[in-house]
Amino acid sequence: MKLIIMRHGEAETFGTLDSARCLTPNGIKQAQVAGTWLRQYLGEDQHVDIALVSPFVRAEQSFIEVSKEVNCSQKLISNDIIPTGNQQLAHDYLRTLFAGDSENKHVLLVSHMPFVSYFVEEVTINKCAMLFDTSSIVVIDYNEGELAGLLECVYHPN
Repeated sequence: MKLIIMRHGEAETFGTLDSARCLTPNGIKQAQVAGTWLRQYLGEDQHVDIALVSPFVRAEQSFIEVSKEVNCSQKLISNDIIPTGNQQLAHDYLRTLFAGDSENKHVLLVSHMPFVSYFVEEVTINKCAMLFDTSSIVVIDYNEGELAGLLECVYHPN
């Protein structure tokens, strides 16, 4: 299984309600370019089986831009992957969601810092942690038997 972990595009500066912050015009472009990169990386004939998307506006907007380039069979909104989400709980949810299902080959998470950094550490064999720029993507070759995977590729916007 490929776990594709993406941080949302550049968002407006903090307002009254963090969850309502929208992408800036630059953030929209970043998400579009990330979607193009992901389509090229996966290959024209590949798609995302399931996307888990944070309910925050900027994550949803980023997913919309990426999904213009990469077909996604199913989208689920997940409160577990908000900025303050618990990476272990999200990992447990993924394991439960895909238990014994070898059909899901590509899973996309669209989330936020610091969650994405902690989640990469949670799901990698060597517990690597990293910072994500806006619209950065990490692809992990995830082994369900080991409940972890290896970092396969990293995309950072220009």
